[in-house]
Amino acid sequence: MNYANYACLHARNLPNKTCLIERTPATGVRRTLTWKEFNQAINRVANYLSQKLQIGRGDYVMHLQNNSLEWLISYYAIIKLGAVVVPLNFRFVGSDIKFAAEVAQPKAFILGSEFLSVVEPVRSELQTVKSFICVGDKIGEGMLDYRELAAYADTTEAIVEVESAAALAMMFTSGTTGKPKPVLHTHFSLNNTAIGNGMSYFVEKNDNYLFFLPLYHSGTMFLWAPFYATGATGTILRDLKDPKWIIEALAEEKATDVLFVVPIAVGILNAIDRGEIKLADYDLSAWRYMEIGAQPVPFDVMKRLVETLPCAVSNIYGITEGGGGGTFNLYPDEVLARPGSIGKPTFGVEARLVDFAGNEVPPEEVGELIFRTPRMMQGYFGNPEMTAESLKDGWLYTGDLLKTDADGYYYIVDRKKDMITSGGENIFPVEIEDALMEHPDVDDVACIGTPDERLVEAVMAIVQLKEGRALTAEELLAFAKTRLATYKLPRVIKFDQVMRNPTGKLMKPQMREKYTGRKEAFQSLV
Repeated sequence: MNYANYACLHARNLPNKTCLIERTPATGVRRTLTWKEFNQAINRVANYLSQKLQIGRGDYVMHLQNNSLEWLISYYAIIKLGAVVVPLNFRFVGSDIKFAAEVAQPKAFILGSEFLSVVEPVRSELQTVKSFICVGDKIGEGMLDYRELAAYADTTEAIVEVESAAALAMMFTSGTTGKPKPVLHTHFSLNNTAIGNGMSYFVEKNDNYLFFLPLYHSGTMFLWAPFYATGATGTILRDLKDPKWIIEALAEEKATDVLFVVPIAVGILNAIDRGEIKLADYDLSAWRYMEIGAQPVPFDVMKRLVETLPCAVSNIYGITEGGGGGTFNLYPDEVLARPGSIGKPTFGVEARLVDFAGNEVPPEEVGELIFRTPRMMQGYFGNPEMTAESLKDGWLYTGDLLKTDADGYYYIVDRKKDMITSGGENIFPVEIEDALMEHPDVDDVACIGTPDERLVEAVMAIVQLKEGRALTAEELLAFAKTRLATYKLPRVIKFDQVMRNPTGKLMKPQMREKYTGRKEAFQSLV
């Protein structure tokens, strides 16, 4: 089934139900679409792409926009035609866009006008792109104005039926461990993601999912999938300059569910602590659920969330290759009882931990997480060698190091590529980061390996302090000594801004390059 069929179905059965709400807090603008209006908007764009630009089954279309109604309308218009959407990270620079185009060979490119300054310098090098479509008030020279597509008169149903194995999206990984990889997902994997997350998070038709994290990212889009498939509502928050805007949107739109990442969570908690957000001032009675993920969540942050927020808090895990967020879940009644756990595999996911010989490891021993699920990617586009390294006998090898407890709950230890080997000892940065995050003056932490004459590699901690706080390296080290074995202690402490990407993941290759002059870790598990 074409994944866009859900929009058609809800337009028939729930025509007047609110599908999407878009809020722009900085201007006070609020826009809405019913399911009927949403499907008509998709058809207008799809019919224009098909009839005027000859975009059809199997064609690739690049897609670079900030979150908006237009983001979702154009996304579903592309896949409704049986074409393949290529959503790009809005932080991509010209060389990244050129790389993506060389891989995807797109026939068209839909971009927001705010990205013209990035796209124009490499535009002539995007040789396969026949049509550039610009969304916004400023239109690039020779580009089509998206408003022409949005006003197209033909709203007849544009759905093209496709095989379940047909490609739907080429999703580039965030590149936190190297160059972005082109992950190919299908209509089959997206449909199963919608079903799996819907069954795991008990999504209902009257729910309202608030999303402000970038839609290009699999965590956001794949957690939206069950709401889209169920006929629930989605609320898009366009700006994120003030954490208060998230709480306001949750209250005013009666949102039931939201996805956080650690920096967002810490920002809201700190604003509450400073008195800038007073939860008692808001009607948050509809807010039932909050997931947090995209990276290991320090237990101190999790504890503060549980004790502060008026909703159930869940810790999740997922990767783009495996169907995005929600392949593992630790339910709210367990998050404090099992510190650091990501829970167990969710609906339709089977998991194991293996050593580098492929043998399953017993509880409490560290191994690489592998799992299989119908949500899984088809492979890395155009790269059978890389695909063969990650997909073996139907199992996805994640590159993440985990352990289980005696009850079968999973715990993230670290990434294989981020492990530090110091004086012959394997050190997992997450353990050190969690310990340092317990200090009341620390806002964020990242630990990397740094060259050392005697140990070959030592631990370096990049520490971001809370606003207005002061702390010396000696004071922080004394604090760490009460929580960590001597060989795990940071040998170097740098007070600086911790680098994270838009979805909250630590950018360790960039930090290694900044502080040590190298991008790759010295050692790995294999």
